[in-house]
Amino acid sequence: MNQNIMQNDVSHVRNGEMDINEFIRKYKPYIYATICQFKGGFIDDGDELATIGMMAFTEALDSYDTCRGGFYNYSKLVIRSRLIDYYRKTSKLTENEILLSEYSSDFEHHNNKIETIDAINSFNETEDSFFRKEEIFQLGEELRHYNITFNDLEKLSPKKVDLRHKYIKSAAFIVDNAEILNGFLNSGKLPISEITSQVMISRKQLDRARKYIIALVLIKKGDYSFLSEYIKL
Repeated sequence: MNQNIMQNDVSHVRNGEMDINEFIRKYKPYIYATICQFKGGFIDDGDELATIGMMAFTEALDSYDTCRGGFYNYSKLVIRSRLIDYYRKTSKLTENEILLSEYSSDFEHHNNKIETIDAINSFNETEDSFFRKEEIFQLGEELRHYNITFNDLEKLSPKKVDLRHKYIKSAAFIVDNAEILNGFLNSGKLPISEITSQVMISRKQLDRARKYIIALVLIKKGDYSFLSEYIKL
């Protein structure tokens, strides 16, 4: 897959020089390959995941902005995210749903309900672990472009809560400002002077935490539902 050609085609669609249906047909193999990579098996046109993938690809085109980076990575992230949403909606049951469906005063049935709930909870935990690993893999791919590893982030993780809050606010400042975010994505460099003028953080602290803040920016601008939970104030 030539990512530059795809990026040019996105521009052609936006400028009305290429029909959107032609664009989607052209990249149907890419969409299916992304789904197969996620699913771990082949799909065909009759597979419900194929429909979800095509819709997600169209959604990615509608919502894409250059400040989000290349369309190739962005569309892949959207497709994977919608697949995750699908699996979570179709495979998860809540404890209340189980209790309502199996309501009985009988002691044996009561024990069965508890066993069923435990089994579902165990499945949900396993499923969450799978999707969390998927997000970590995707983030790792993004971090590679900035020469950042998870070992780097572990070493740079702040011990002080106040300092961690400063890093999170610095990342939020970048993500919330489209022009600044676009400048960062194009250059790969943190806007030091802009951050220090808005966040109570020193240049020295920013220099030390450069890789850590970049990782926070990638998580905040991306669709990382699990990893985002770790960086909420």
